[in-house]
Amino acid sequence: MKRFISFFVLMLTLFFLPFQTIDAHPGRTDANGGHTCRTNCEKWGLQYGQYHYHNGGGGSSTSTRTTSSPPKTSAPKAKPQASPVVQKKVIIAVDNANVLASPFIDSSVAATLWYGFEIKDSGNHPDYASIDQGFVSKSLLATYTPITPKTVKIQAEMGYFFSTASSESTGRGFAAKDTLVQVVGESGDWYFGSTKDANGKILVGFVSKSVAY
Repeated sequence: MKRFISFFVLMLTLFFLPFQTIDAHPGRTDANGGHTCRTNCEKWGLQYGQYHYHNGGGGSSTSTRTTSSPPKTSAPKAKPQASPVVQKKVIIAVDNANVLASPFIDSSVAATLWYGFEIKDSGNHPDYASIDQGFVSKSLLATYTPITPKTVKIQAEMGYFFSTASSESTGRGFAAKDTLVQVVGESGDWYFGSTKDANGKILVGFVSKSVAY
């Protein structure tokens, strides 16, 4: 009878002991009762780097490895191209312009240039343009901005041409109505171009856009 009681007590003791499931793969558990798999993970149905629990601890297992997408790179923005700077042209605005040897009014004449001759000022004198031949008074010059050459027509009964872009300047002649004018530049409300006058001679100068268009 005593043996039976002892056997019964032993069975009850074993029955109430906590039942633990021990994984066979290596690795110590942390304070949460789990760890990260580093060895023979596939053998135990795990992924390398996967965190999981032992002895019933914690919740569902998660992987410590995260796959980050490569940063998106946007295509470089094209820099806006600056509009090219159009250089104005400088021309002789009288029929005969004296080119002086030095920038003084009483200087000797080195050359003479004609109307429409283009010059390039290489100096910075306030009153004289410095060119290869010498110096030209700036009061004898006119400027215009080059444009794509085109043809316009005299719309008034008479189309008057002037030496500069002003009706106060010296007149150079006129062309009759419907005469075609080849223009290569402009200055405000004026075109700079050429045509033939009533006598068939070449006429060069500035004509108002209100007259030729």
